[in-house]
Amino acid sequence: MHRSTYAEISLENIQHNILFMRSRLKPETKYLAVVKANAYGHGMEQVAKAALDCGAEFLAVAYAEEGVRLRNAGFKAPVLLLGATDEEHMNIVIERDLIPTVFSLETLSGFQNHAKALRKTCHIHIKVDTGMNRLGFSSENEFVKALELLKECPNVVFDGLFTHFAVSELPDPSFTLGQSERFRKYAELAHEHGFFPILHASNSAAAIHLPETQFDMVRGGIAMYGCHPAGHAVAGVDLRPVMRWHTAITHIKTIGPNEGVSYGLKFVSPCEMRIGTLAVGYGDGYKRCLSGKADVLVRGKRARQIGTICMDQMMIDLSNVPDAEVDDDVILIGSQGSEEITADELAEKAGTISYEILLSVSDRVPRFYE
Repeated sequence: MHRSTYAEISLENIQHNILFMRSRLKPETKYLAVVKANAYGHGMEQVAKAALDCGAEFLAVAYAEEGVRLRNAGFKAPVLLLGATDEEHMNIVIERDLIPTVFSLETLSGFQNHAKALRKTCHIHIKVDTGMNRLGFSSENEFVKALELLKECPNVVFDGLFTHFAVSELPDPSFTLGQSERFRKYAELAHEHGFFPILHASNSAAAIHLPETQFDMVRGGIAMYGCHPAGHAVAGVDLRPVMRWHTAITHIKTIGPNEGVSYGLKFVSPCEMRIGTLAVGYGDGYKRCLSGKADVLVRGKRARQIGTICMDQMMIDLSNVPDAEVDDDVILIGSQGSEEITADELAEKAGTISYEILLSVSDRVPRFYE
């Protein structure tokens, strides 16, 4: 049994998007699939398998809990933890052969101490901050101290060095190229101290548009899920949407002029209207801030959402779809006929980005894979 509100996930399109990104890379460049936050709402285990089957060499998540989830599901591939690791999680990170990100002398010492106590080896990637001002060593002096400390850490193996681009989706690449050059200097310092880690800096936009920033590996994030980081389709970039979000009409009624609809009665009918109630609301992740702004697709035509979006339901104007009936399939994200509603379209109307729209689809919306 499942609800009439559900999401279809195309693993075929995941693989298409990976292959498109790989078509922009040198043959020897590795591909890391970012599957954090339940694979941007698409299903971590399913997407990870599809990515690895398509040739991805690494997986990445944000935190230790997500990495353990992959290990519990049987994944043996290298798993990079992009975020900070709490000291209380260091043991399990080492025991489950996850790759933590090190960004301070304290975290480096912590992993050495825990690995030594466990009589194990901990493989790490070091992050340097080249302009994002989030995580990472932000000075060459501090980085050199880390390299010197590494020589005193026999239980730690320095496998990777990376940074993160802040604005690689913008048409002007100058800031990103500046970050790339700063990153090269950190790589040179590592080489001078006898370390030759895997180098990676490119996120989705840089991997697609800036071949000079590829280094040894790229990290595929939002593009793998069919959205361009710029927030709109870009000519020549063949990305295919992965999620198609459905719901259904549960009730249809005709209301007279000057009647209010939903909480607060903020929408008032200008004339007699035929309206439909849908089995979806902000409890499913359809954002309340989209009230009165967004369209859905019914029988291949656009219908405007009206009134305040409720937790479990919302209403639409069926004036444009006079033949609509109860139980009709309704598309919230995806195509129907010649029309399409994208995550980017909803993001623009909600004042956010496609990442958040996709991640907002809640756990009570079942996912089906094809």
